[in-house]
Amino acid sequence: MRPRLGWFVSGLLFVALIITGVWGYNQHMQNIDYNNRTNNLYEKSFYELVGHVSNIETELSKMMVSSDQGQNIRMLSDVWRQAEFAGSNLGQLPLRHMALDKTSTFLSQLSDYCRYLTIKAGEGKPLTIEEMENLKELYNSCINLANELKVLEDSVNKGTLSWQDIRDKGNEKLEDVSQDLVTRQFTKIEETSIEYPTLIYDGPFSETLLKPKKLNIQGSNIDYREAEKIAIEFIGKDRVEKAGKGAETQGTIESWGINLETNDGEGPLYVSVSKKGGKVISVISEGIVQNTQIDYKEAEKRAKDFLEEKGYKDMEITYGQHHDGTAVFNFAFTQDDVIIYPDLIKVKVSLGTGNIIGFEAMNYLTAHRDRDLKEPKLSLEEAKKLVNNNLDITSERLAIIPNRGGDEILCYEFKGKFGEDNFIVYINADTGKEENILKY
Repeated sequence: MRPRLGWFVSGLLFVALIITGVWGYNQHMQNIDYNNRTNNLYEKSFYELVGHVSNIETELSKMMVSSDQGQNIRMLSDVWRQAEFAGSNLGQLPLRHMALDKTSTFLSQLSDYCRYLTIKAGEGKPLTIEEMENLKELYNSCINLANELKVLEDSVNKGTLSWQDIRDKGNEKLEDVSQDLVTRQFTKIEETSIEYPTLIYDGPFSETLLKPKKLNIQGSNIDYREAEKIAIEFIGKDRVEKAGKGAETQGTIESWGINLETNDGEGPLYVSVSKKGGKVISVISEGIVQNTQIDYKEAEKRAKDFLEEKGYKDMEITYGQHHDGTAVFNFAFTQDDVIIYPDLIKVKVSLGTGNIIGFEAMNYLTAHRDRDLKEPKLSLEEAKKLVNNNLDITSERLAIIPNRGGDEILCYEFKGKFGEDNFIVYINADTGKEENILKY
Protein backbone atom coordinates (compact mmCIF):
# COMPACT_ATOMS: atom_id res chain seq x y z
CA MET A 1 0.00 0.00 0.00
CA ARG A 2 2.72 2.44 0.98
CA PRO A 3 4.58 2.25 -2.39
CA ARG A 4 1.32 2.87 -4.15
CA LEU A 5 0.58 5.82 -1.86
CA GLY A 6 4.03 7.22 -2.58
CA TRP A 7 3.48 6.98 -6.31
CA PHE A 8 0.08 8.61 -5.89
CA VAL A 9 1.52 11.52 -3.89
CA SER A 10 4.38 11.92 -6.36
CA GLY A 11 1.86 12.02 -9.21
CA LEU A 12 -0.19 14.66 -7.44
CA LEU A 13 2.92 16.75 -6.84
CA PHE A 14 3.93 16.41 -10.47
CA VAL A 15 0.48 17.44 -11.68
CA ALA A 16 0.50 20.34 -9.21
CA LEU A 17 3.91 21.39 -10.48
CA ILE A 18 2.64 21.36 -14.09
CA ILE A 19 -0.47 23.34 -13.13
CA THR A 20 1.68 25.83 -11.22
CA GLY A 21 4.03 26.15 -14.18
CA VAL A 22 1.16 26.70 -16.62
CA TRP A 23 -0.44 29.21 -14.24
CA GLY A 24 2.89 31.01 -13.81
CA TYR A 25 3.48 31.12 -17.56
CA ASN A 26 -0.03 32.47 -18.16
CA GLN A 27 0.48 35.08 -15.47
CA HIS A 28 3.82 36.01 -17.04
CA MET A 29 2.24 36.36 -20.52
CA GLN A 30 -0.67 38.35 -19.08
CA ASN A 31 1.81 40.64 -17.34
CA ILE A 32 3.71 41.17 -20.60
CA ASP A 33 0.43 41.89 -22.42
CA TYR A 34 -0.62 44.30 -19.66
CA ASN A 35 2.73 46.10 -19.77
CA ASN A 36 2.57 46.39 -23.57
CA ARG A 37 -0.96 47.76 -23.49
CA THR A 38 -0.09 50.18 -20.71
CA ASN A 39 3.06 51.34 -22.49
CA ASN A 40 1.07 51.86 -25.73
CA LEU A 41 -1.47 53.94 -23.79
CA TYR A 42 1.31 56.06 -22.27
CA GLU A 43 2.92 56.57 -25.70
CA LYS A 44 -0.41 57.55 -27.26
CA SER A 45 -1.13 60.05 -24.46
CA PHE A 46 2.36 61.52 -24.63
CA TYR A 47 2.43 62.04 -28.40
CA GLU A 48 -1.07 63.51 -28.30
CA LEU A 49 0.15 65.90 -25.56
CA VAL A 50 3.08 66.97 -27.77
CA GLY A 51 0.70 67.49 -30.71
CA HIS A 52 -1.76 69.59 -28.69
CA VAL A 53 1.00 71.81 -27.26
CA SER A 54 2.40 72.30 -30.79
CA ASN A 55 -1.07 73.31 -32.03
CA ILE A 56 -1.49 75.74 -29.12
CA GLU A 57 1.86 77.35 -29.94
CA THR A 58 0.84 77.74 -33.60
CA GLU A 59 -2.56 79.28 -32.82
CA LEU A 60 -1.13 81.69 -30.21
CA SER A 61 1.58 82.77 -32.65
CA LYS A 62 -1.09 83.53 -35.26
CA MET A 63 -2.88 85.74 -32.74
CA MET A 64 0.25 87.85 -32.41
CA VAL A 65 -0.21 89.00 -36.04
CA SER A 66 -4.02 88.95 -36.29
CA SER A 67 -6.23 92.04 -36.30
CA ASP A 68 -9.56 90.36 -37.00
CA GLN A 69 -12.14 89.75 -34.27
CA GLY A 70 -13.62 86.69 -36.00
CA GLN A 71 -10.20 85.09 -36.41
CA ASN A 72 -9.39 85.83 -32.77
CA ILE A 73 -12.55 84.07 -31.60
CA ARG A 74 -11.75 80.98 -33.67
CA MET A 75 -8.12 80.81 -32.53
CA LEU A 76 -8.94 81.44 -28.84
CA SER A 77 -11.60 78.76 -28.96
CA ASP A 78 -9.14 76.32 -30.52
CA VAL A 79 -6.45 77.07 -27.88
CA TRP A 80 -9.02 76.65 -25.09
CA ARG A 81 -9.99 73.16 -26.30
CA GLN A 82 -6.44 72.07 -27.20
CA ALA A 83 -5.27 73.06 -23.70
CA GLU A 84 -8.06 70.97 -22.15
CA PHE A 85 -7.07 67.96 -24.28
CA ALA A 86 -3.39 68.45 -23.40
CA GLY A 87 -4.21 68.56 -19.68
CA SER A 88 -6.19 65.33 -20.02
CA ASN A 89 -3.29 63.63 -21.83
CA LEU A 90 -0.84 64.82 -19.17
CA GLY A 91 -3.04 63.32 -16.46
CA GLN A 92 -2.84 59.89 -18.12
CA LEU A 93 0.97 59.75 -17.95
CA PRO A 94 2.89 58.04 -15.09
CA LEU A 95 4.52 61.31 -14.04
CA ARG A 96 4.63 62.27 -10.38
CA HIS A 97 7.35 64.91 -10.30
CA MET A 98 6.45 68.28 -8.76
CA ALA A 99 7.40 70.13 -11.93
CA LEU A 100 4.63 68.40 -13.85
CA ASP A 101 2.08 69.71 -11.38
CA LYS A 102 3.10 73.15 -12.59
CA THR A 103 2.63 72.00 -16.17
CA SER A 104 -0.88 70.84 -15.36
CA THR A 105 -1.61 74.17 -13.66
CA PHE A 106 -0.30 76.09 -16.65
CA LEU A 107 -2.48 74.16 -19.12
CA SER A 108 -5.53 74.59 -16.89
CA GLN A 109 -4.97 78.34 -16.54
CA LEU A 110 -4.33 78.70 -20.26
CA SER A 111 -7.61 76.93 -21.03
CA ASP A 112 -9.56 79.04 -18.50
CA TYR A 113 -8.14 82.33 -19.74
CA CYS A 114 -8.78 81.59 -23.41
CA ARG A 115 -12.31 80.43 -22.60
CA TYR A 116 -12.91 83.75 -20.88
CA LEU A 117 -11.45 85.73 -23.81
CA THR A 118 -13.50 83.68 -26.30
CA ILE A 119 -16.73 84.58 -24.51
CA LYS A 120 -15.67 88.23 -24.26
CA ALA A 121 -14.71 88.46 -27.94
CA GLY A 122 -17.97 86.71 -28.88
CA GLU A 123 -19.86 89.55 -27.19
CA GLY A 124 -18.14 92.00 -29.51
CA LYS A 125 -15.64 93.30 -26.96
CA PRO A 126 -12.13 93.71 -28.43
CA LEU A 127 -9.09 92.37 -26.63
CA THR A 128 -7.24 95.01 -24.61
CA ILE A 129 -3.53 95.77 -24.87
CA GLU A 130 -3.04 94.15 -21.45
CA GLU A 131 -4.84 90.97 -22.57
CA MET A 132 -2.71 90.76 -25.71
CA GLU A 133 0.39 91.14 -23.54
CA ASN A 134 -0.89 88.30 -21.35
CA LEU A 135 -1.35 86.13 -24.43
CA LYS A 136 2.16 87.01 -25.55
CA GLU A 137 3.53 85.86 -22.18
CA LEU A 138 1.53 82.65 -22.46
CA TYR A 139 2.84 82.17 -25.99
CA ASN A 140 6.44 82.47 -24.75
CA SER A 141 5.71 80.02 -21.93
CA CYS A 142 4.17 77.62 -24.44
CA ILE A 143 7.34 77.76 -26.55
CA ASN A 144 9.35 76.81 -23.46
CA LEU A 145 6.98 73.94 -22.70
CA ALA A 146 7.14 72.68 -26.30
CA ASN A 147 10.95 72.76 -26.21
CA GLU A 148 11.11 70.79 -22.97
CA LEU A 149 8.61 68.24 -24.25
CA LYS A 150 10.84 67.87 -27.32
CA VAL A 151 13.79 67.03 -25.01
CA LEU A 152 11.70 64.38 -23.31
CA GLU A 153 10.38 63.10 -26.66
CA ASP A 154 13.93 62.71 -27.98
CA SER A 155 14.94 60.80 -24.85
CA VAL A 156 12.01 58.40 -25.24
CA ASN A 157 12.66 57.93 -28.98
CA LYS A 158 16.36 57.21 -28.39
CA GLY A 159 15.56 54.68 -25.69
CA THR A 160 17.18 56.79 -22.95
CA LEU A 161 13.83 56.76 -21.16
CA SER A 162 10.94 54.31 -21.27
CA TRP A 163 7.48 54.80 -19.85
CA GLN A 164 7.84 51.57 -17.87
CA ASP A 165 11.02 52.92 -16.25
CA ILE A 166 9.25 56.17 -15.41
CA ARG A 167 6.33 54.28 -13.89
CA ASP A 168 8.29 51.60 -12.02
CA LYS A 169 11.26 53.63 -10.78
CA GLY A 170 9.49 56.74 -9.57
CA ASN A 171 10.90 58.99 -12.28
CA GLU A 172 14.53 58.44 -11.21
CA LYS A 173 15.69 58.59 -14.83
CA LEU A 174 13.50 61.63 -15.44
CA GLU A 175 15.14 63.59 -12.65
CA ASP A 176 17.73 65.47 -14.74
CA VAL A 177 15.24 66.48 -17.42
CA SER A 178 12.60 67.42 -14.87
CA GLN A 179 14.96 69.41 -12.64
CA ASP A 180 16.21 71.30 -15.69
CA LEU A 181 12.60 71.90 -16.66
CA VAL A 182 11.81 73.22 -13.14
CA THR A 183 14.68 75.66 -12.82
CA ARG A 184 14.79 76.99 -16.39
CA GLN A 185 11.22 76.95 -17.61
CA PHE A 186 8.43 76.22 -15.18
CA THR A 187 9.53 78.77 -12.60
CA LYS A 188 8.83 81.38 -15.28
CA ILE A 189 5.45 79.82 -16.02
CA GLU A 190 4.55 79.77 -12.32
CA GLU A 191 5.54 83.43 -11.93
CA THR A 192 3.45 84.58 -14.92
CA SER A 193 1.03 86.93 -13.18
CA ILE A 194 -2.40 86.92 -14.80
CA GLU A 195 -5.65 87.93 -13.11
CA TYR A 196 -8.45 85.63 -14.11
CA PRO A 197 -12.04 86.87 -13.86
CA THR A 198 -13.49 84.84 -10.71
CA LEU A 199 -5.44 81.64 -18.88
CA ILE A 200 2.43 72.60 -40.83
CA TYR A 201 2.33 72.61 -43.51
CA ASP A 202 2.80 71.76 -46.36
CA GLY A 203 2.26 75.03 -48.16
CA PRO A 204 -0.52 77.59 -48.63
CA PHE A 205 -3.89 75.92 -49.33
CA SER A 206 -2.30 72.59 -50.17
CA GLU A 207 -5.48 70.92 -48.97
CA THR A 208 -7.94 73.35 -50.51
CA LEU A 209 -11.34 73.83 -48.88
CA LEU A 210 -12.88 74.71 -52.21
CA LYS A 211 -15.95 72.64 -53.12
CA PRO A 212 -16.37 72.80 -56.90
CA LYS A 213 -19.94 72.89 -58.18
CA LYS A 214 -18.92 71.11 -61.37
CA LEU A 215 -15.90 69.55 -62.99
CA ASN A 216 -13.95 71.51 -65.55
CA ILE A 217 -12.62 68.58 -67.56
CA GLN A 218 -13.58 68.77 -71.20
CA GLY A 219 -13.54 65.97 -73.77
CA SER A 220 -15.11 62.61 -74.52
CA ASN A 221 -14.96 59.39 -72.50
CA ILE A 222 -11.97 57.08 -73.00
CA ASP A 223 -11.52 53.34 -72.48
CA TYR A 224 -8.77 51.60 -70.49
CA ARG A 225 -6.43 51.10 -73.48
CA GLU A 226 -6.45 54.83 -74.21
CA ALA A 227 -5.85 55.59 -70.52
CA GLU A 228 -2.89 53.21 -70.45
CA LYS A 229 -1.33 54.91 -73.48
CA ILE A 230 -1.82 58.35 -71.85
CA ALA A 231 -0.19 57.13 -68.60
CA ILE A 232 2.86 55.70 -70.42
CA GLU A 233 3.38 58.88 -72.46
CA PHE A 234 2.96 61.03 -69.32
CA ILE A 235 5.71 59.13 -67.46
CA GLY A 236 7.87 58.62 -70.57
CA LYS A 237 8.02 55.58 -72.85
CA ASP A 238 11.73 55.17 -72.20
CA ARG A 239 11.09 54.67 -68.44
CA VAL A 240 8.25 52.13 -68.70
CA GLU A 241 8.92 48.40 -68.94
CA LYS A 242 5.46 47.00 -68.34
CA ALA A 243 1.89 48.27 -67.81
CA GLY A 244 -1.09 46.62 -66.16
CA LYS A 245 -4.62 47.50 -65.14
CA GLY A 246 -5.10 48.90 -61.66
CA ALA A 247 -8.09 49.89 -59.54
CA GLU A 248 -10.77 52.19 -60.94
CA THR A 249 -12.14 55.06 -58.84
CA GLN A 250 -15.67 56.45 -58.67
CA GLY A 251 -15.00 59.58 -56.59
CA THR A 252 -15.04 63.27 -57.54
CA ILE A 253 -13.48 62.31 -60.86
CA GLU A 254 -14.10 58.81 -62.25
CA SER A 255 -10.78 57.38 -63.34
CA TRP A 256 -8.86 54.41 -64.71
CA GLY A 257 -5.93 53.05 -62.69
CA ILE A 258 -2.72 51.95 -64.42
CA ASN A 259 0.21 50.17 -62.75
CA LEU A 260 3.57 50.88 -64.40
CA GLU A 261 6.83 49.01 -63.86
CA THR A 262 9.85 51.27 -64.47
CA ASN A 263 13.45 50.55 -65.45
CA ASP A 264 15.01 53.17 -63.15
CA GLY A 265 14.35 51.37 -59.85
CA GLU A 266 11.97 54.10 -58.64
CA GLY A 267 8.73 52.28 -59.29
CA PRO A 268 6.28 50.78 -59.48
CA LEU A 269 4.11 53.78 -60.27
CA TYR A 270 0.33 53.96 -59.98
CA VAL A 271 -1.22 56.44 -62.46
CA SER A 272 -4.82 57.63 -62.27
CA VAL A 273 -6.35 58.92 -65.55
CA SER A 274 -9.81 60.51 -65.79
CA LYS A 275 -12.38 58.55 -67.80
CA LYS A 276 -13.64 61.84 -69.21
CA GLY A 277 -11.07 63.84 -71.15
CA GLY A 278 -8.15 61.51 -70.39
CA LYS A 279 -6.39 63.80 -67.89
CA VAL A 280 -3.73 62.47 -65.52
CA ILE A 281 -5.05 63.07 -62.02
CA SER A 282 -2.22 61.61 -59.97
CA VAL A 283 0.98 59.60 -60.02
CA ILE A 284 2.04 57.68 -56.90
CA SER A 285 5.40 55.95 -56.48
CA GLU A 286 5.96 52.91 -54.27
CA GLY A 287 9.73 52.88 -54.78
CA ILE A 288 12.53 54.18 -52.57
CA VAL A 289 15.18 56.64 -53.70
CA GLN A 290 18.58 55.13 -52.91
CA ASN A 291 21.17 57.82 -53.64
CA THR A 292 20.96 61.60 -53.91
CA GLN A 293 22.55 62.84 -57.12
CA ILE A 294 20.93 66.23 -57.87
CA ASP A 295 20.39 69.28 -55.67
CA TYR A 296 17.16 70.98 -54.65
CA LYS A 297 17.38 73.82 -57.20
CA GLU A 298 17.88 71.38 -60.06
CA ALA A 299 14.86 69.39 -58.85
CA GLU A 300 12.79 72.59 -58.81
CA LYS A 301 13.77 73.34 -62.41
CA ARG A 302 12.88 69.81 -63.52
CA ALA A 303 9.47 70.04 -61.88
CA LYS A 304 8.70 73.35 -63.61
CA ASP A 305 9.99 72.08 -66.98
CA PHE A 306 7.84 68.97 -66.59
CA LEU A 307 4.68 71.03 -66.09
CA GLU A 308 5.53 73.20 -69.11
CA GLU A 309 6.09 70.09 -71.20
CA LYS A 310 2.71 68.66 -70.16
CA GLY A 311 0.89 71.86 -71.13
CA TYR A 312 0.48 73.49 -67.72
CA LYS A 313 1.42 77.10 -68.46
CA ASP A 314 1.74 80.12 -66.14
CA MET A 315 2.36 77.97 -63.06
CA GLU A 316 4.31 79.51 -60.17
CA ILE A 317 5.98 77.61 -57.34
CA THR A 318 4.44 78.47 -53.97
CA TYR A 319 6.08 75.96 -51.65
CA GLY A 320 8.74 73.25 -51.63
CA GLN A 321 10.32 70.78 -49.26
CA HIS A 322 12.70 67.84 -49.50
CA HIS A 323 13.22 64.67 -47.46
CA ASP A 324 14.13 60.99 -47.93
CA GLY A 325 15.80 61.65 -51.29
CA THR A 326 12.81 63.41 -52.83
CA ALA A 327 11.61 66.98 -53.33
CA VAL A 328 7.93 68.02 -53.46
CA PHE A 329 6.81 71.30 -55.02
CA ASN A 330 3.44 73.05 -55.00
CA PHE A 331 2.56 75.11 -58.08
CA ALA A 332 -0.38 77.51 -58.46
CA PHE A 333 -1.76 79.10 -61.61
CA THR A 334 -1.20 82.84 -62.16
CA GLN A 335 -3.41 85.20 -64.15
CA ASP A 336 -2.55 88.89 -64.65
CA ASP A 337 0.06 88.55 -61.87
CA VAL A 338 -2.61 87.30 -59.44
CA ILE A 339 -1.82 83.92 -57.90
CA ILE A 340 -4.79 81.51 -58.01
CA TYR A 341 -4.36 79.08 -55.10
CA PRO A 342 -7.36 76.83 -55.91
CA ASP A 343 -5.60 75.87 -59.18
CA LEU A 344 -2.93 73.84 -57.39
CA ILE A 345 -0.65 71.06 -58.68
CA LYS A 346 1.94 69.08 -56.70
CA VAL A 347 5.02 67.55 -58.34
CA LYS A 348 7.42 65.11 -56.66
CA VAL A 349 10.98 64.73 -57.99
CA SER A 350 13.56 62.04 -57.25
CA LEU A 351 16.84 63.54 -56.06
CA GLY A 352 18.48 60.34 -57.24
CA THR A 353 17.60 60.46 -60.95
CA GLY A 354 15.76 63.75 -61.36
CA ASN A 355 12.73 61.84 -62.67
CA ILE A 356 9.15 62.75 -61.78
CA ILE A 357 7.87 60.15 -59.32
CA GLY A 358 4.76 61.92 -58.02
CA PHE A 359 2.02 64.19 -59.37
CA GLU A 360 -1.33 65.42 -58.02
CA ALA A 361 -3.68 67.68 -60.00
CA MET A 362 -7.12 67.08 -58.46
CA ASN A 363 -7.48 70.69 -57.28
CA TYR A 364 -6.40 72.10 -60.63
CA LEU A 365 -8.70 69.83 -62.63
CA THR A 366 -11.75 70.65 -60.50
CA ALA A 367 -11.14 74.39 -60.10
CA HIS A 368 -9.25 75.74 -63.13
CA ARG A 369 -11.16 78.04 -65.49
CA ASP A 370 -10.95 81.47 -67.09
CA ARG A 371 -11.72 84.01 -64.38
CA ASP A 372 -13.01 87.55 -64.62
CA LEU A 373 -10.64 89.31 -62.21
CA LYS A 374 -12.13 92.60 -61.05
CA GLU A 375 -10.23 95.57 -59.68
CA PRO A 376 -10.01 95.47 -55.87
CA LYS A 377 -11.92 98.14 -53.95
CA LEU A 378 -9.02 98.65 -51.54
CA SER A 379 -5.58 99.79 -52.60
CA LEU A 380 -2.47 97.91 -51.52
CA GLU A 381 -1.56 100.65 -49.06
CA GLU A 382 -5.06 100.67 -47.55
CA ALA A 383 -4.93 96.92 -47.03
CA LYS A 384 -1.41 97.09 -45.64
CA LYS A 385 -2.58 99.40 -42.85
CA LEU A 386 -4.99 96.67 -41.70
CA VAL A 387 -2.18 94.18 -41.02
CA ASN A 388 -1.07 93.84 -37.41
CA ASN A 389 2.00 96.00 -36.74
CA ASN A 390 3.77 93.03 -35.16
CA LEU A 391 4.23 91.49 -38.61
CA ASP A 392 7.42 92.57 -40.36
CA ILE A 393 6.15 92.47 -43.98
CA THR A 394 8.60 91.17 -46.57
CA SER A 395 6.36 90.87 -49.66
CA GLU A 396 2.86 91.61 -50.86
CA ARG A 397 0.68 90.72 -53.88
CA LEU A 398 -2.88 89.91 -54.96
CA ALA A 399 -4.14 86.35 -54.60
CA ILE A 400 -7.31 84.31 -55.03
CA ILE A 401 -7.87 81.99 -52.06
CA PRO A 402 -10.61 79.45 -51.24
CA ASN A 403 -12.74 79.93 -48.14
CA ARG A 404 -14.59 77.43 -45.97
CA GLY A 405 -17.87 77.99 -47.78
CA GLY A 406 -16.49 76.94 -51.16
CA ASP A 407 -16.16 80.45 -52.62
CA GLU A 408 -13.12 82.23 -54.03
CA ILE A 409 -11.96 85.50 -52.47
CA LEU A 410 -9.66 88.15 -53.91
CA CYS A 411 -7.16 89.08 -51.20
CA TYR A 412 -3.93 90.91 -50.64
CA GLU A 413 -1.31 88.40 -49.56
CA PHE A 414 1.22 89.75 -47.05
CA LYS A 415 4.20 87.57 -46.19
CA GLY A 416 6.31 88.51 -43.19
CA LYS A 417 8.04 87.57 -39.95
CA PHE A 418 7.20 87.76 -36.29
CA GLY A 419 10.22 86.83 -34.20
CA GLU A 420 11.74 83.74 -35.79
CA ASP A 421 8.48 82.60 -37.40
CA ASN A 422 7.12 83.21 -40.91
CA PHE A 423 3.48 84.07 -41.59
CA ILE A 424 1.16 84.84 -44.49
CA VAL A 425 -1.80 87.15 -43.79
CA TYR A 426 -4.70 87.45 -46.24
CA ILE A 427 -6.72 90.70 -46.25
CA ASN A 428 -9.95 90.79 -48.29
CA ALA A 429 -9.23 93.19 -51.17
CA ASP A 430 -12.82 94.50 -51.13
CA THR A 431 -13.90 94.53 -47.47
CA GLY A 432 -10.59 94.70 -45.58
CA LYS A 433 -11.53 91.63 -43.52
CA GLU A 434 -8.68 89.42 -42.37
CA GLU A 435 -9.62 86.17 -44.12
CA ASN A 436 -6.82 83.84 -43.05
CA ILE A 437 -3.40 83.52 -41.44
CA LEU A 438 -0.93 80.76 -42.31
CA LYS A 439 2.29 79.91 -40.48
CA TYR A 440 5.12 78.24 -42.40
